[in-house]
Amino acid sequence: MRYLIEHETVLDYPEPIREHHIELRLVPRSDTYQQVISCVLETAPEAVLASYRDYFGNRVDYFCVIPPHSQLTTRLRAEVETTRHNPFDFKPVVPGEQQEWLRTTLKQEPRLYDFVLHRSVVTPDAMKLAEAISCAFPRFNRDDTMVDRLLELMQWIPTVLKYRSGATGVHADLVAAVRQGEGVCQDFAHLFITVARSWGVPARYVMGYLDPGILAEGEELATHAWAEALVPGAGWIGFDATHGLLANDRYIAVAVGRDSYDAAPQRGSFKGDTAGGRPNVSVTVQEQ
Repeated sequence: MRYLIEHETVLDYPEPIREHHIELRLVPRSDTYQQVISCVLETAPEAVLASYRDYFGNRVDYFCVIPPHSQLTTRLRAEVETTRHNPFDFKPVVPGEQQEWLRTTLKQEPRLYDFVLHRSVVTPDAMKLAEAISCAFPRFNRDDTMVDRLLELMQWIPTVLKYRSGATGVHADLVAAVRQGEGVCQDFAHLFITVARSWGVPARYVMGYLDPGILAEGEELATHAWAEALVPGAGWIGFDATHGLLANDRYIAVAVGRDSYDAAPQRGSFKGDTAGGRPNVSVTVQEQ
């Protein structure tokens, strides 16, 4: 699939601010199943952009606006080709060899432990989470293939959380979200990650875009969040618990990390006397 993505964020401030430093994680990733064909980033006021790769391999574009300004606009226009037609196109490792596969892989790539051991308010310790859940907590059966267990986990999550736009913030406390029984896509991804890590499975957070045809009725097009788990024999596979789907060529990944803090599309700091309002974000995704 080939997509044209346009993403605009407008920040308004009631009084001029200055020395505004911004980081953007907006440019889609390029990897085995996804290639960026073209990409343009613009800012208003106009600024000189530089870029680097962060610890997780995400492209980070950064810039600063020193003079006083009361509005900041960032725009992305990117064309991306995705090729992962079938997420099940791999030879699974038999159940008796899955743990050895994970142990060997973690030994060869120690960085993967970040996706097993990391805990935060959005991906808390599983015991703390279990106390907030009234139903049975999912357990890993070593006699099953890992992908089957992860698929069951994805189907379990909507029994704990109901999707409601605006129910929580992007970096919401997961235990609080579970207690209220409602959340947004970030909470669904964080819940999947928390449980998978409790099984010893590396799991990471993904921020990106969706084909508009996947959206549920009443769901607005915006950046989306899902989880990826390291599956023996397959590598990273995406699980979108919000829609109950495996990520295929209709998903465009932008940034990955341990949780939503690592993969925020835009963040920054400035000098001034006001924090301003909520950003005005506009996203379009068109199939080419």
